[in-house]
Amino acid sequence: MTLTKRSLKRIEGVHPDLVRIIERAAEITLQPFQVTEGVRTLSRQRQLVRKGASRTMNSRHLSGHAVDLVAMVGSRISWEVPLYYTIADAMKQAADELGVPVEWGGDWRSFFDGPHFQLPWPAYPGTSNPAATAAAPVISERVEKAASSLLRAGDHGDEVRALQVSLSRLGHEADPDGDFGPQTYRAVRAFQKTAGLVPDGLVGPKTARKLKAALKSL
Repeated sequence: MTLTKRSLKRIEGVHPDLVRIIERAAEITLQPFQVTEGVRTLSRQRQLVRKGASRTMNSRHLSGHAVDLVAMVGSRISWEVPLYYTIADAMKQAADELGVPVEWGGDWRSFFDGPHFQLPWPAYPGTSNPAATAAAPVISERVEKAASSLLRAGDHGDEVRALQVSLSRLGHEADPDGDFGPQTYRAVRAFQKTAGLVPDGLVGPKTARKLKAALKSL
């Protein structure tokens, strides 16, 4: 498989050893994947913690020692768990070939984080990475505010639960469990299609306004 230009952009500033693993895994994988996130800013990490999508402000993403990979089925993202085990197998095989240790979020006992891969703290104890600092985007307050207002796959909490209730009232299957998983992602895309929006699965201002208008018409 081939990493897209967007994926290659997203691994800028990521530790070279982890980049090598990703590139080798892309060569040997039986399951295509792309990169959704590499280096994070502090403000982005705070947003994820507030939403419950991350549990720490000491993320390896901040220093460029972690990436998130998503499974691709054709041109769409898939959240089917078995696909992430296949990606993990390729990443672990690549790590073994290169002699570089890697940790997978799917092996964590506390919670399952299938897309997440990181270089382990004991082998890579440094918390700073100059390349990561240089690659981390400078984001304006206006853009940060807009980003924090988005709901997307992986988010958790009361806002997600309210979204799921709204979707259910409109006839789209979305259990109100507060987790923005595959079912909610499909429901959002289905609603967006009926509302004449781009079905990207992201709930931003446009989708929120359309939802509100649709609920008023019930």
